[in-house]
Amino acid sequence: MIEKQRVRVSTGSLPATKIATLAQCHPFSQQLDVVFPSNSALLESLEKLETSYAKGKAKLSDVVAKAGAFVNEVEGESNLLVVSHSTHEDDAWCIDPRGHLTLSLGKETYQRLGLVGQKLPFKTHSERHVFDIPLKKNALSATVRAKQKASLELWDKIRQDGARNTGNTGGAELWDTLYCSRDQATPPEGPFQGRQVHRALCQKKELLDVHIPALNLQSPPQPPSSKVESKQKLDHAEALEDWSRRVQNLFEWVGMAALGAQRLDANDRVDPYVALYEPPISSRVGNVTYLQWRGLLSPHFVQQILNAVISTLQTTSSPCPNFASITCHALTSSPVSYIPYTTAETGALKAPTHVPAKLPRAEGEDTWSLLFERPTDGSENVVRWCLAESLGQWDARWG
Repeated sequence: MIEKQRVRVSTGSLPATKIATLAQCHPFSQQLDVVFPSNSALLESLEKLETSYAKGKAKLSDVVAKAGAFVNEVEGESNLLVVSHSTHEDDAWCIDPRGHLTLSLGKETYQRLGLVGQKLPFKTHSERHVFDIPLKKNALSATVRAKQKASLELWDKIRQDGARNTGNTGGAELWDTLYCSRDQATPPEGPFQGRQVHRALCQKKELLDVHIPALNLQSPPQPPSSKVESKQKLDHAEALEDWSRRVQNLFEWVGMAALGAQRLDANDRVDPYVALYEPPISSRVGNVTYLQWRGLLSPHFVQQILNAVISTLQTTSSPCPNFASITCHALTSSPVSYIPYTTAETGALKAPTHVPAKLPRAEGEDTWSLLFERPTDGSENVVRWCLAESLGQWDARWG
């Protein structure tokens, strides 16, 4: 059965708090795609960007015991982002930029450890519990910290005993992890064994002579007053439907471009029995560049990509593309995929007390896709944006 997905679309113009906090709100990303009408200036600013992450093994109790090496004593933020990474584990954990350790435990582990956590608010997964543990020094009482330490050490022992019972003595009690530095300029380091550092480099693909849509991003039509006649309400409903269809077509084009779909080719012969896609009616023929980065991507790196695109679109000193799209896929196997940061009057980020509950699973859906457009008619010197966010099941971000 196809999983039900929820989509939210928002629009605006820069500057916007929604866009300024977008990267930071998504702590663990695994793929980033950028699509734009081919342009040397934007390509030059993006192609050189790279980051790194690492794979390694560790006991969770060892990672927590050495948290003082990467968690700031004052703000409590973590300079290291860590997430467990295994295809056969029912349990999962992560350390996010707030400096919080989040455990997502199945029924059996929860009952054996004796920790006090919160049930997931999903009917089919209510036996699963989530635990939020701040790693900042002195954030918790010595008594609570000692109990947590004992529980994590017990968990390590349970995993070690389980490995021995199955005849596996090769360190199966250790967790497979992915980790990266919050600032990608710093090589990823931490209390991990068998560290393997991977570079996330820009992969490029050029699409020649393809249909490129004219975006003309607009806000959705505003609903009429409740006092207006039924015909005006009907007109608004039709206008909203047209707007929704156009936005859907634009994001569909972005997805097709990322796939390098033949249907976008200007000389493609449309077979009514085969073709399921037609490009937007208002389009031109030209070349498109598609860039991709894969790996554990920090919010800082994603922000770098956003900054490079925005800066190029806002420049007036050299030719630049009139639009660009950025699509980011979250690492959905993490217990935390979204942190609802807000901004203070100074512009500084304010971390929330809690994060939305979710079920960590590799096949989950958590994606945002962002279109930027620079007006070409000279009517206004602003960059407009349209953001589509897509969520799968068992994620409480939107209730």
